[in-house]
Amino acid sequence: MSSVSIVHANIVLPDAILQDGAVLIRDGTIVEVGPCREVAWSDAEEVIDADHRLHLLPGLIDTHCDGLEVEINPRPRVNFDGLFAMRNYERRCLMGGVTTSFHALTFADMPRAGRTLDEAGLRSALVREASSVASMAHEVLHRCDVWTPAALDAIFESLRLSPVQAMSLNDHTPGQGQYRNLDEFKKTMVAYHGADPTYDADADIQKRMEARQDRSVVMDVLGRVGAEYRAQPFILASHDDDSAEKVDAMHELGCTIAEFPVVMEAARRAREIGEWITVGAPNIVRGGSTSGNSDATELAREGLADIICADYHTPSMLVAATKLVELGICTLPEAVAKVTANPAAAFGLADRGRVEVGLSGDLVLVDLVQGRPVVHDALYRGTVVYSDGRAQRMQERTMALSAR
Repeated sequence: MSSVSIVHANIVLPDAILQDGAVLIRDGTIVEVGPCREVAWSDAEEVIDADHRLHLLPGLIDTHCDGLEVEINPRPRVNFDGLFAMRNYERRCLMGGVTTSFHALTFADMPRAGRTLDEAGLRSALVREASSVASMAHEVLHRCDVWTPAALDAIFESLRLSPVQAMSLNDHTPGQGQYRNLDEFKKTMVAYHGADPTYDADADIQKRMEARQDRSVVMDVLGRVGAEYRAQPFILASHDDDSAEKVDAMHELGCTIAEFPVVMEAARRAREIGEWITVGAPNIVRGGSTSGNSDATELAREGLADIICADYHTPSMLVAATKLVELGICTLPEAVAKVTANPAAAFGLADRGRVEVGLSGDLVLVDLVQGRPVVHDALYRGTVVYSDGRAQRMQERTMALSAR
């Protein structure tokens, strides 16, 4: 059996930090966790020394990130090979401590972002195919644009082929949701078209709003989603809720997760009815929303942030968690749970998210450098898949180490 031990670590458990702890992993599964003196770690084929300094965390679970789409299309008319983009995306994730990623794939035509309905299906297949040889877990979060009924067949087909079946309901119409603040939306659109002196933001926004007056399209889409959910339930999330009424409507449809509630009222209602609440890591790291919506740090302060996802910037996840600790909003175990145990629970991933016997050996060793977390090692199913070489391997020092 393959085996690896991590010793002399500060292990972040669900409700405490175990100092000078050790973890023994065999064949990808955690088999022992405890104080170094009590764990039979010295028989492992590989021993990693955390030197009483590094923190050992579960691998981070990112429930929403469009990083793969950006990796494929980093700028207009660029379309890199999917497997090449996937490998580059993995490196970014592992350096940030992420060992499970839900790729938020948009099933709609968005020419500016290089996203099309046809491409979404191909990218979903890419995620499934690449997972068998990947260095981390890849899943799909199917972003259902409620104004694109033509996407539903492709979404349902992909959804039912996915190991974890998850969907997020999206409506990016100006004047509601994420873009309820039209002044902020105008600033965003002007920034996107900054090189085009002929661009008329007001006319563009007005055109977008006029094109989406017939709400019967949305009701038909939601009706089909609801019917599919009732026939065979899946993980369903609402996106950018801007009122308590919208939270209630989405919950009645089947939603158990509220992604990025844009007003405090919506977040409070999601909490009242027992939904998981997801916030974006960049919002916490930057100190606010780029759209003028809810401040994720304030949501966390009010106990209204269960899950921190990458959104569009994977490196921010671990930084966001530690920032909440710095601000005194939560303890380190509580903050770590927002990027590990809570997303695991919300998405039905019972085999990961905690440093616990019987769970998968998805782990990361983290140091604080100038107040910010740095990942030194990442393990996926008990195999080291990323290392910067700073945590010492001790295969040749086992006897000396046992005397420490």
